[in-house]
Amino acid sequence: MVTLATAGELKTYKLPNGAKLVVNRREDTEAVALHVWFRVGSVYEDYHQKGMAHFLEHMLFNGSEKYPYGQMDYIVESLGGNLNAGTSKEYTFYHVTIARPYWRQALEVLYQLTQKPLLLPEMVEKEKPIVIEELRRGKDNPTTLLWEEFEKLFYKVSPYRDPIIGYEETIQKFTREELLKFYHSFYQPKNMFLVVVGQVEPEEVYREVMQTFGREVGKSLPRVDIPPEPEALENRSKTIRDRRVEKAYWLIGWRAPAIGTKEYYALALLDQILGSGRTSLFYRELREKGLVYGVSTGDLGRPRDNLFFISATLEENRLKEVKEKTFQLLSSLKETLTEEELQKAKSRLINSEAFSLERVEREAFYIGYSLAVVGTLDYYRYFESNVKSVRREDVLRVLDSYVLNRPYAELFMVPER
Repeated sequence: MVTLATAGELKTYKLPNGAKLVVNRREDTEAVALHVWFRVGSVYEDYHQKGMAHFLEHMLFNGSEKYPYGQMDYIVESLGGNLNAGTSKEYTFYHVTIARPYWRQALEVLYQLTQKPLLLPEMVEKEKPIVIEELRRGKDNPTTLLWEEFEKLFYKVSPYRDPIIGYEETIQKFTREELLKFYHSFYQPKNMFLVVVGQVEPEEVYREVMQTFGREVGKSLPRVDIPPEPEALENRSKTIRDRRVEKAYWLIGWRAPAIGTKEYYALALLDQILGSGRTSLFYRELREKGLVYGVSTGDLGRPRDNLFFISATLEENRLKEVKEKTFQLLSSLKETLTEEELQKAKSRLINSEAFSLERVEREAFYIGYSLAVVGTLDYYRYFESNVKSVRREDVLRVLDSYVLNRPYAELFMVPER
């Protein structure tokens, strides 16, 4: 056993087979969250594999060596727990939240789910129409279409331009052999991050993990070339008309610092100042003054080719006015941003993170995301201190370097008349 670090009750281990385990013992709850993360998502696929990471997530629930189809869900639910999973562009994770006495049973279920799936040929064919129907339902949602079209506009080379769920023509052609190859490449110890948060003894968790996940053999990871997105040289703009919407939607985005970098914490505070909550600049100047029905800002938390966006819902005849006002507010921030406002933004950001981390499942997600996506547990450990260290000039430097007078992509979705 190699203990990498200990910070309070947080203990991290590197298993002999290469898997990483993080346990955070908490005395304030009877719930335990167990997560298994894999650093694989849609950006790790080549074109013929588009949608495979998401499809594989579906497949793993179709039975394992120990549990037949439907049994894993039944076991967890019968113990009052919740079993679920998610696939992103950078990661796939499987998780259980359950009462403290049953964490061992939950760990066994996650082990069988992720390491001992059957991936039967008949289940592959059974799953295809289910996933394709999910894809079609997504396209029936204007918001899904809005974001898919926006990312295609923003990214011209990066695989971030492709939807997580893939395409109907690629899904139809998936074979068991291709799924097995993809599965064995990425669902293995050297690409695995285990997180347990709750009232558990770290050494007990380690011993149980060694009897399950620790038995698997680690092997070399495949080299995946993820092409970077070239710097945009000019603005990109597109308008789409949709008969399903009654109001107009505006999305605009810029290249942004990668998550976990020093500049990222200044970006997070810029987001707070501009568009987070009723005290934010855009809410006061756009929403409260009746120019928009809603406005928000944010970034996509990506470790490469990240983007910062502004999103608004408004009347179509106000698009030009709102865009001009938005750019005016961005430019004036250099003069109007006060030290007091920055300190309030820091407090809001730190307090909102602290509040969300009160739930064990949220803290486990945060730890897993830090490991699998950001690539370092330091993002979780030192988020608060990194936010506190940001200065006013850091926020303005990010605004100037990444937003003001920088190329952007914007998408308008308006009602079809």
